[in-house]
Amino acid sequence: MTVRFHALAMLLGVALVACDSKSDKAVLDMSEESPVTYHQEEDPEIAEASLNARNSFKHFWKEASLDFNRIVPALELACVKVPFSDDPSDLSSQVEHMWVTEIDYDGETIKGVLMNSPNWLQSVHEGDSVKVIVDELSDWMCVLGGKVYGAYTVQATRKRMDDAERKEFDAAWGLAFPAPEEVLLPPNPSPFEPVLARQLEVELGRNPELITQKYDDGRSLLHLDALYGRSQSVAVLLQAGADTFAKCDRGWTPADYAKAAGWDEIVTQLTKN
Repeated sequence: MTVRFHALAMLLGVALVACDSKSDKAVLDMSEESPVTYHQEEDPEIAEASLNARNSFKHFWKEASLDFNRIVPALELACVKVPFSDDPSDLSSQVEHMWVTEIDYDGETIKGVLMNSPNWLQSVHEGDSVKVIVDELSDWMCVLGGKVYGAYTVQATRKRMDDAERKEFDAAWGLAFPAPEEVLLPPNPSPFEPVLARQLEVELGRNPELITQKYDDGRSLLHLDALYGRSQSVAVLLQAGADTFAKCDRGWTPADYAKAAGWDEIVTQLTKN
């Protein structure tokens, strides 16, 4: 857990947890029963599913980042799927698509830990630290309240199965997937967002200096909430006088983080005045 999460915990009065929080059942199934997938890169249905997953990654990230601020983790599983190869420069090299958990994202790079053991690859191993960009993702999935969100390529695969195959597949994962033609997105806004915004308003009333405090990489609360896609908290910070032009160590403003993560409405919030 990074320093900035500890700082946010103090600010918001809650304990922060890693975003890989999940049930023991999910850990068992993901690491042993349903890990590595292979498919032809030219498969149009899988390619479209992966594109849709990349285009909607911000929704996964928003839900995963909310678990940073929960006393009791809500997510039973949070992971992204990434293609791995021993020689990425060789287009004929074996590719294995594997799941990565403990996700963090800074607007440019996704970091996490490999959940699976490769079948053939020698250059990566279960438990390795992983760095990728959003354009390299092939899928994402999170489980909240027993519902599976995302899992675009998984659903494309399930769609091709008959009922018996699908039942066996689902049992191996230990998850209750929606109908194969359906992909769910986490609720937006989350019911937890107004709770965070109200608590933020209270804490800023008690400690106004928090509005200018810097956390990891020189980022303010406005930088962080812009990255997380929390428009209600952004509104609270703007009302309290947060500096929309403040730059982090990277030289990014809060609007830069919102734009990188795909939060157009927050870019508008930050730039309309």
